[in-house]
Amino acid sequence: MKRFEVSATSQSSLIPEFCRAPALLTLAYVMELIAVLLTLASYASGEAALKQLLVLSLYLHAIGLCCAGALCGVRRGLPPARDGVLFFVCWMVIALVTFAVSFTAWLIDRRFALGFVPGDGPWPFVLRNLVMAGIVALLLLRYLWERHQWQEESRAEADGRYLALQARIRPHFLFNALNSLAELIPSKPEVAEEMVIDLSDLFRVSLDSRQRLIPLREEIEIVKIYMRIEEIRLGDKLLVNWEIPDAVLDAQVPRLTVQPLVENGVLHGVSRLRARGMLHVIARREGAFLVVDVENPVPPEDAPKRAGTGTAIGNIAQRIKLIYGERAKLILGEDRDEFGPLFRARLRLPFVVHSGGEINAPTFTED
Repeated sequence: MKRFEVSATSQSSLIPEFCRAPALLTLAYVMELIAVLLTLASYASGEAALKQLLVLSLYLHAIGLCCAGALCGVRRGLPPARDGVLFFVCWMVIALVTFAVSFTAWLIDRRFALGFVPGDGPWPFVLRNLVMAGIVALLLLRYLWERHQWQEESRAEADGRYLALQARIRPHFLFNALNSLAELIPSKPEVAEEMVIDLSDLFRVSLDSRQRLIPLREEIEIVKIYMRIEEIRLGDKLLVNWEIPDAVLDAQVPRLTVQPLVENGVLHGVSRLRARGMLHVIARREGAFLVVDVENPVPPEDAPKRAGTGTAIGNIAQRIKLIYGERAKLILGEDRDEFGPLFRARLRLPFVVHSGGEINAPTFTED
C-alpha cells in the first residue's frame, strides 16, 4: 500500500535564527536601545550617565551575543523534539547564559575593584538579572512562536491557492494541445505519433508539482517541446528567434510561466498571419531582476480571430504575485519595431539562482 505524506517543516524554523549577520545586527540594536532606556530610567546625568551607559552596553551586548551563539548551536544540533520542549530548551539556554554572564561580570567587578556591581555577594545581582532575563525571554519567545504559527498558516494558505491555480491551468493547456493535435491528424497523420510523444512529455511536466521554481533552462526546454509541436502543425510559417545568454539559464522561474506566453504568441499572433511570422523569446538580467520578453507580430485587422479567455495570462499574474509579491510584474502591450507592429509580453522577476524553501511548493514523499 502506498502512503503519501506532506513533508513537515523543519523544527529549526521554530528556533529564532541568530546564525546570520542581519539577525545579530538587529539584536545589537535592541540591546543598545535597552541600555539607553535603563540609563534614562536611572536619572543619572553627565559623566555618570555616560559611564553607566557604557557599562550597561557592554553587559547587555555580552548577554545578547552569548545567547545568540548558544541558540545558534541549539538550532543546528538539537535532536527532534516537540514544540513545547523546544520552547523550554530555548528559555533555559537564555537563563543559563544570563546566569553565567552575570556571575562572570560580578567576578570581574570584584577582581579589579571597579565598583559597578552593588552589594557584597553575587547572588542579589545575579538573581535579579536572572529574573529579568527570564521574563523578557518568556515574552520574546512567545511572540516569536506566535509569529511563526501565523507565517505557517499564511504559507499554507498561499500553497493551497497556488496549487489551485496550477490545477486550473492544466485543463486550459490540455484543451489547446488537443486542438493542435486535432488539426494535425488529418493533414499529417504520419507525424501524429511524434506529436503525441511530445504531448506526453509536456503533460508530465505540467502535472509535476514538487517544486514551484525551476531553472530557466528547464522552462526553455518545456517551451522547445511545445514549439516542436507547433512547428509540425504550422510548418515553415513559424520562425523562432532565441536570445537567451548562458548567464541567465540558472535563474529560477515559476514552472509553466514562459510557455503559456509563447503559446499565446503562437495562437493569437503567428498562426493568424497569412505569411511567415517571427516569434522572439528574449531573456536578460537587469540588475536584481530577470526579464523575459516574448514578442510576436500583430496580425492585420481582417485576420481570422481566435477566441481567448485570458485564463493563462491571469493565472501567471496571480501565481507570480503569490510567490514574489509586488516584486514581480507581468506587462502586456503593443509596440513597434523596424518590421512593424508587435505584441510584447514581459515577465519581470527577482533574479534568484537558488530557490528558497519558503517559496517552494509542498513536497511529497512516497513510502
